Amino acid sequence: MTELDTRSQILIAAEERFSLYGYNKTTMVEIASDCNMSAANLYRFFDNKLDIGAGLANQCLAEKENELAVIVADNLMTSAEKLHAFVVNILHYTYRRFDVAPRLSELIEAMTIQRPEVMKSHRNSTIILLRRLLEQSVDAGEFEFSDIDATAEAINTAITVFYLPAVMPLFSLEEFESKAKSVCDLLVNGLSKIKT
Repeated sequence: MTELDTRSQILIAAEERFSLYGYNKTTMVEIASDCNMSAANLYRFFDNKLDIGAGLANQCLAEKENELAVIVADNLMTSAEKLHAFVVNILHYTYRRFDVAPRLSELIEAMTIQRPEVMKSHRNSTIILLRRLLEQSVDAGEFEFSDIDATAEAINTAITVFYLPAVMPLFSLEEFESKAKSVCDLLVNGLSKIKT
């Protein structure tokens, strides 16, 4: 087994344990045991549980970013359709992951507080994708705005609720989808060259 395979095995085992017992109650010894290795061997691949958490968070966030990039690159959708798909994808991703494993929210909390660079990197990637979507909308003559950076930031702020695991238990998926549609309709109406 290669080092990359072993690291992947560790991240899979850690995600399963974090999902069942939470990030805070999981120990390196337990993760090592789940991987059929000694704790000493585990430390050859990750310095501590926080590093494992960061590796897992980066992997999950990269998966979400790839899904969003596919939406932005889709030439068959209008800018309004892309924005709606973008927001709904974020909602579904968050809901899917944290509805079945609510204890994973402890991992997000730990990353936010102890490894803010992980969350900042993901936020920056999302802003870049929103900028790209906005640039395409201008080229297509669909949206108009005065400042692309401020607009991307404003959109990201408006949709932040759909990123938050702690909010997911408050509504059913159908209720969230309705809220996402309302937010997108409001954004599109504000950005569209032709007002409805």
